[in-house]
Amino acid sequence: MMKKLLFFIYVLALLSSCSLVGKDKQGDNNVVTPVQETMMSNGWELSTPEGGDFDESMGIKPVYGLQDNYFDITIGQGFSVAVKIMSLKEHKCIRYIFVPEGQTVTVNEIPQGKYYLKLAYGNDWMVKTEGNHTLGKFTKNAFYEKSTNIFDFGMKNSTQIVNYKLEINVIDGSVKNNFQTIAINETEFEND
Repeated sequence: MMKKLLFFIYVLALLSSCSLVGKDKQGDNNVVTPVQETMMSNGWELSTPEGGDFDESMGIKPVYGLQDNYFDITIGQGFSVAVKIMSLKEHKCIRYIFVPEGQTVTVNEIPQGKYYLKLAYGNDWMVKTEGNHTLGKFTKNAFYEKSTNIFDFGMKNSTQIVNYKLEINVIDGSVKNNFQTIAINETEFEND
């Protein structure tokens, strides 16, 4: 009887310690880093944006087209992505989109023209409001890229509707996209 009781206590202790290990691992994702603490003391806040276009407070006035040209942007697991759709002709951002990890966002009404993308990947999006302007950035595991592919949404006054399906995955620290990219830095991502 005593052996059964000791065995039961041993199994209970083992199961209890296993559940604590899992909680510690999960909790690591919610740990505030020293960099984030410094940012918070300077007015930054952690934010969980919904998927879709950022509003104009992020400094980008969205430009819409008359046709339903669109991007379908699918993000795998591990990172969220902020995407800037950049006019090839003017090198100006026409749309700024957030796509949460594991989701698909459709960006409708892309104006006719040619575009490339700037992408910011990461975790823990933080924002800071300064007057009417909001700054936003990833504060963990952030890295930046620019597409080398040009996405052609047709000529002006054309009636043809054009759509692109973009698939973005980060696996073991490397990006697996269905389009080509090159690395850029945070400053280049921020410049419109």
